[in-house]
Amino acid sequence: MLSVEGTFQGGIVQLVQPIAGRDGQRVIIIFVQEESESGIPDSAWNDFTLLLKDCQMNTGISDLAHQHDHYLHGTPKRED
Repeated sequence: MLSVEGTFQGGIVQLVQPIAGRDGQRVIIIFVQEESESGIPDSAWNDFTLLLKDCQMNTGISDLAHQHDHYLHGTPKRED
């Protein structure tokens, strides 16, 4: 069995390097799961992003992320 690398674009497989083959020869194409630079599959990031959107709520507090210790634990607000 011969393994070659390529890309899929517009319904056509483009090989990285040419190979010798016969017309009508059977092939098997396996699509590789793409991963982001972090090593986490892109589909996992998409699922995570959708989960965050589903769980978000408007608290009306504009500085909640920056002052979370103040709102959660009652500490003094941090200065900018």
